Amino acid sequence: IKTFKEKGVDVAMAVDMVTLACDKKIKTAVIGSSDSDLQPAIRELRKRDIECIYLGFEISPNKGMTYTTHRTILIRNAEVLQFVPSTLV
Repeated sequence: IKTFKEKGVDVAMAVDMVTLACDKKIKTAVIGSSDSDLQPAIRELRKRDIECIYLGFEISPNKGMTYTTHRTILIRNAEVLQFVPSTLV
């Protein structure tokens, strides 16, 4: 059984976000995470005029991410599950 290991993912995401912004490879960042640890990286992107969009779940939005990003898109579990094969659910 494979398990997902989250340790260090937020740091890797933050580094990737800032690197892409510094290299001028992105104009918009859609952040599909509710991890508040990403807020410093998001602030850096905003300083570099990168549009930041927070994509979170409607049942548990992160207010800090909502305030830090330019725009928030909240989705429902059902909207995600319709794209997951029934064998995985």
